[in-house]
Amino acid sequence: MAVINWEEFKKQFQDLRDSITPQDGSTGDLSATTFDLPTLQKQITDNTTALKTAQDSLKNFQADTYNKYYNESGLNSMKDQIAAKDAEITSAKQTRDTSISKTRQNPYYSAANITGESSEIANAANADINNLIEERNGLASQYNSGLDDISKKVAREASDKQQEIDDYKYNLGNLQQQVANYQNVRSQELQKKTTDEQWAAEFGLKLQELESQAKQNNAGTSTEWERFSSRVATGAEPDPALRATAQRLIDQGIDDPARTGYTGETAARIESELGWLKQQQPADQQNKAKSMTTSESTFRREIRDAWKEGYDPDQLKQAYGSVQFTDSTKSPQDIIDDEWNIKTRGGVRGWLGRLFRAGV
Repeated sequence: MAVINWEEFKKQFQDLRDSITPQDGSTGDLSATTFDLPTLQKQITDNTTALKTAQDSLKNFQADTYNKYYNESGLNSMKDQIAAKDAEITSAKQTRDTSISKTRQNPYYSAANITGESSEIANAANADINNLIEERNGLASQYNSGLDDISKKVAREASDKQQEIDDYKYNLGNLQQQVANYQNVRSQELQKKTTDEQWAAEFGLKLQELESQAKQNNAGTSTEWERFSSRVATGAEPDPALRATAQRLIDQGIDDPARTGYTGETAARIESELGWLKQQQPADQQNKAKSMTTSESTFRREIRDAWKEGYDPDQLKQAYGSVQFTDSTKSPQDIIDDEWNIKTRGGVRGWLGRLFRAGV
């Protein structure tokens, strides 16, 4: 049996790839001439770092800046002056009220004397109290005006910092969009590679995989590689996994790979392996899986799955004729007919019969 000379084959394959693949992969690529990807990536990194720094600087900025300007403005001292004026006003009012009370309690004063003297005390004291209130309100006005100026200044500076953050976000969005455009253009370029280039890449990967497996076997003449050489020579590549899959399906009593989800070329190759394996087995072993024992409910679910795959009752009766049940005396044919009647029965009764049966 012929053995593949891998070194010679690799040399011929590389010559083939060189003949259909440009030496410079970027030659003629719009993505390489339009976008400077390294520069874009550096700008994204720089903007991301600057954005984080700006966002961190805005944390607690307003509170810290407000306290700073407040302490520098002398407003704290003015606040103490206002508090002192409030205490002075309170004391003046208490002195006035005490003097009037003593005058009214003097047993030697007549009613006229009490009224006159109380009025004089009140007028004199109220004049002083009003002056104190005006001084206090003047200080309070200056204090409130200072607070307002500080609040406006802090708001302007915070707005400038927020604008800086918004600018970084806008720039970062533009840069990320350029990278996305590059990736889109590059994807389109890769899709336009010739069929030969695609074949070369895919076949090259397959060869690397096969060569790796050969090295693991420590010889290129093992049974697996002899089989590979023989099948390659006839144009059919073997796949041990497919043969193992076919054997598993035989063990489960499944003749059609489509029932387990295989489609297209894979299903066709598995079916071929099924045919080959059956030729190697006695007839009694081929029907072994069909002569299985199961529960009625499990069998009914399998029948309902078969309806979805297009099987009819006659096909199922032939495939499951030897099935036996652990919890029922019914025959497989009776259950298949029963399930078919449930599936096809018309009218309201048919609809109700299928409503509570999953998979019908």
